[in-house]
Amino acid sequence: MGDINRRQFSRINIRWAVYLDFGSTQYHCLLDNVSLGGFLVKGEFRQSIGDICKIHVKESALYSEVVLHAVGSIVRICDCGIALEFIGMKLDSYFFLQANLLSKAINPSVLGNEIVKRNIFDFDDGLLICNTFNCSRKKLKKLLDLP
Repeated sequence: MGDINRRQFSRINIRWAVYLDFGSTQYHCLLDNVSLGGFLVKGEFRQSIGDICKIHVKESALYSEVVLHAVGSIVRICDCGIALEFIGMKLDSYFFLQANLLSKAINPSVLGNEIVKRNIFDFDDGLLICNTFNCSRKKLKKLLDLP
């Protein structure tokens, strides 16, 4: 029974470039897989569970435009890397993520059902906030450079 799948959303293998900014430490790496709730990044990190970071995602390391701005928290550390949960992001980033996951999913109807049924996000003035994470909206807006 210890091998129960506790994932809230289906994961899609996507290799996007990601910049993680933990304040005093930054990392440039590639996503291993991503879902509507978070992602896995492979590599070595000197961080702890619960650490919060700014997330900037590009579709490739060569593509200069950031397509997703978010704030995340480390929820798992393993030998291969770290898993982060999205705790806040701009709505346009969420819509970009949603559209890309649906277009790359093997079974988009499963992902579509997850979007509707697993409503763990609140929407507030151009901001998407994970309702299971306790963080002030003011702090999230500041981290996302929102007024």
